Amino acid sequence: MLIDGADHPLPVFGEKLGAATQHALEKLEVEVRSRTMVTDIDATSVTVKDADGNIERIDSLCKVWAAGVQGSELGAILAKQTGVELDRAGRVIVAPDLTIPGHREIFVIGDLMSVPGVPGVAQGAIQSAHFIADQIRARITGRSPKSSEFVYKDKGSMATISRFQAVASLGKMKLTGFTAWLAWCFLHLLYIVGFKAQIGTLIHWFISFASNARSERTTTNQQMVGRLALSELGTGSSGRLVAGEHPATSSHESSDK
Repeated sequence: MLIDGADHPLPVFGEKLGAATQHALEKLEVEVRSRTMVTDIDATSVTVKDADGNIERIDSLCKVWAAGVQGSELGAILAKQTGVELDRAGRVIVAPDLTIPGHREIFVIGDLMSVPGVPGVAQGAIQSAHFIADQIRARITGRSPKSSEFVYKDKGSMATISRFQAVASLGKMKLTGFTAWLAWCFLHLLYIVGFKAQIGTLIHWFISFASNARSERTTTNQQMVGRLALSELGTGSSGRLVAGEHPATSSHESSDK
């Protein structure tokens, strides 16, 4: 089941591609509930509210949340240490050259930067990385940078739906199905850095398609223990560990020492 608050899946792709996405999902026997909002989640269920105001509790042990993202905890650390402002998602509000205001030595790019009109997608991260690389190189060599302000160029959007199914919006060109999937594969490979990495990705894809195996489905004991440990330490613990702070121990642990 897919629950979406918009009129159709992938609303940023427009009505035509959104309808194509819903049709492809329904062929896979996915129930799509549009104009429906999640109001509550617990360990065994999801509570939703549709456009007519009807509330329903849906039994579910496995939930995948893809309705929004929160900025990295590093943003809060930067705000505390530099006084920079954060947006409502916890991303850093940067200057036009992607530096923290008052700190030209600190650049913020990708998902952690907050720039109007720049979505949190791969092409935004790639373009911002190229921009600051030129900024840093210009400072080192003493030349003027190619541009003093970051300007985002939307090159279109793509999304895979299932094996051999995708949608793509490339300017005025709209692609669906197998053609869009091939375009996604080609552009994905094109943007991978290094010939060796591209070949490795091709081999990985071939094994996945030939055997229907998915290494990303594997969860190791180390991952599980790590997640449980961070859960016990509480919200924000990963950011504090990155900053070199030691998480506070419980009173029971302190008394044992």
